[in-house]
Amino acid sequence: MDGGQNPARRRGLAVGLTLAAVLMWGFSPVGTRYLVGDGDAGLPALPLLALRYGIASIMLAPLLWRGRIAGLVRDWRLLLLCSLLGITGYNIPVTIGQEHVSAGMTGLLDSAEPLLILLFGAILARRLPGRLMLLAGVIGAVGVAMLALATGPAQGTPGGVALVLLGAAFWAAYCVAVPPLLLRRGAMPVTAATMLIGTLPMAALGAPGMTHLVHIMGPTDWAVTLILTLGTSVLAMLFWNFGSAVLGAQRSGWFLYLIPVASLLGGSTMLGEPIAPAEIIGGVLIVASVLMAQKA
Repeated sequence: MDGGQNPARRRGLAVGLTLAAVLMWGFSPVGTRYLVGDGDAGLPALPLLALRYGIASIMLAPLLWRGRIAGLVRDWRLLLLCSLLGITGYNIPVTIGQEHVSAGMTGLLDSAEPLLILLFGAILARRLPGRLMLLAGVIGAVGVAMLALATGPAQGTPGGVALVLLGAAFWAAYCVAVPPLLLRRGAMPVTAATMLIGTLPMAALGAPGMTHLVHIMGPTDWAVTLILTLGTSVLAMLFWNFGSAVLGAQRSGWFLYLIPVASLLGGSTMLGEPIAPAEIIGGVLIVASVLMAQKA
């Protein structure tokens, strides 16, 4: 995945992989809400995170081949920062927040990430984004607002919403911080290393409840956990990091607007939920904003 294709082909691959990652993440709130939500499986969040990301770390560990470790060690400060932002900082508040926030609301709150990436990137670069990028941000925000209005009231306590937004802010900061590390060290080793390091705090916090968690999990709980682990924690992270290295933080970040669109399509195809005209218009605006951001 870190090979040397020609620039156009490499960019096309990056767009495809980034889109695949976002589509997988669009279904993630449904699975997570099922596992930890009130009235659903109701599994304890921290032990579940420790289990899920422990499995993901084991799956990704072979990517840390010997020749890449020395380079990662030289970038240990940035590596540690990205691990704590993108793995620990995102997953703990979002998963705990989803105990009290519906899957639909989580998808909509995640749509704040592209604007936060735009803001953090501008602060880091000490210059304003271009007009086309700002216009894309406005159009995307309008599209998300139309989805929210068409969906109607979604469940979520103020504390749960605040935690999900906190996780979104951590993820946006990760997206801005990680591209230089990806370019220097490669998407696969960086994904494996950040997963291993970021999992350690979650393992420490979740270990005391791990035995109880494994005892109460049923077959469906295990199936959902393993699907989320392989799809959203392993493959999606690999795909996203490769895309971010090629496209940059702002252009790849714009694809995150598609998360509620993916959730909407998933609800329609898997649950038979109707799609309102306003939702179609909102989805078209979001797709248009993503295309504009790629041209900016």
